[in-house]
Amino acid sequence: MTAEKYEYPALASQEDMDAHDVPFVHRDHCAAPLIEYYKCLDKGTSFCAKTKDEFFKCQYFTLKDRLAAHK
Repeated sequence: MTAEKYEYPALASQEDMDAHDVPFVHRDHCAAPLIEYYKCLDKGTSFCAKTKDEFFKCQYFTLKDRLAAHK
């Protein structure tokens, strides 16, 4: 079984995170997908599953990397 290689998104700027009220605990590699999810929710649509899944995928790989660093 081969490990999936995940390409982290570009880091969001401090101004973007402040403008979208990103919580402090989420101001990491995954802030950009979270901002995209917030933008989707702001449009008032209920079709935000793709952006939400991308955020959680980023969180999953971030957790895997942190756990692998502590082995």
